Amino acid sequence: MTTLSPRQQTICDYVVMGWGSKEIGRELGISPRTVESHREIIYRKMGVRDARELVRKVLTCEPCHEHLPPR
Repeated sequence: MTTLSPRQQTICDYVVMGWGSKEIGRELGISPRTVESHREIIYRKMGVRDARELVRKVLTCEPCHEHLPPR
């Protein structure tokens, strides 16, 4: 099984909470394009096609990390 890097896990958590790439980029101090690159890798590693499938898969496997700020 492939695991996500710490940065990918953080971005995954934000995506699951419904944040967009621009919002995530501002929060993490990276460009939205960098966020999109991470999202593509996350989708491939998780075996999903889009954010909706990612949310479904994550919610059935494990909760989001508690260290993230509320939206």
